[in-house]
Amino acid sequence: MANKHTHLTIFDRQTIEIQLKRGIKKYEIAKILNKHKSTISREIKLNSVVKNWKKKNQYLAKEAHLKAYLRRYYCKKQSMKINMNSKLRLFIIYHLRRKDIIPSPKVIAKLWNKTQAEKKNYISHTSIYSWFETWMWNKYKDLLLYKYKWYKKVKAIKWSRIIWRIWLDKRPEEANNRTKQWHFEADLIVSKKWFKWSLLTLIDRKTRLPRIFKLKDKSSKNIMNLISSIKQEVWIKSVTFDNWMEFAKHQLLNDIWIDTYFCEAYHSREKWSIENLNRIIRRFFPKWTIFDYVSKKEIRSICNIIADTPREILDFLSPNQLHF
Repeated sequence: MANKHTHLTIFDRQTIEIQLKRGIKKYEIAKILNKHKSTISREIKLNSVVKNWKKKNQYLAKEAHLKAYLRRYYCKKQSMKINMNSKLRLFIIYHLRRKDIIPSPKVIAKLWNKTQAEKKNYISHTSIYSWFETWMWNKYKDLLLYKYKWYKKVKAIKWSRIIWRIWLDKRPEEANNRTKQWHFEADLIVSKKWFKWSLLTLIDRKTRLPRIFKLKDKSSKNIMNLISSIKQEVWIKSVTFDNWMEFAKHQLLNDIWIDTYFCEAYHSREKWSIENLNRIIRRFFPKWTIFDYVSKKEIRSICNIIADTPREILDFLSPNQLHF
């Protein structure tokens, strides 16, 4: 099987030159080098040079290797703007190393462009992403937070056990349109199996201001009592849940004038703000984290980092800047 995503070396090009002089066909050269035949055809077409008076293209290994190198060196993919501008490169690396915000190429590009209003030396986030793909980025790979991908096992749950649910179509427009604060989404981040502690996460739909609380008992009554106690510090008009049994006793909130709403079954995307928050938290606490050993101080500091991070959806303001 042909090798994928590997560039031709000088030895490969010397082999192509020798085999072409022998009159070997392109698809046979591809078999010798264990490459796709279109790779060989493209290589000969792009990197041949004119070396005789008849002006016919001739494939020479050294010249072909130089042409290929220069093409890669000057192409846009190599993000020459960042590689050649040490001030810009150090600016990006500095913000990737910051511990008080979560690094994002869009945020970094926006911060850089604000400092370049007079010089007009702007950069886009796509240039930073392209820089990540170049050889220069190999030195700084450790600066980005690792993105964990994991998948839930969907279990059958008796949805009918959650009574008196109100669906999202009954939620007020000020909550749906995110025009007013104090309308929250809530979810749980559970610990590793057999461990009790978990995290209750809430996020304001308008400002995206996060709230993270450590829970020893994730029973429905305990969760509702915790949300009720939060109301003494933060005004809560409504909370949106999904259909897990941990939120079955939502009526306890109705008794203290907090409206509760539920997504459709298996439609957690209807509360994507809290899902996105959980994904960010999982960067700090991976799937196998045992929350029994995580301190409340550490949770509070991570919550502050998220709250101080500029967000593109908030016009590059942080949730703390919008909250009042």
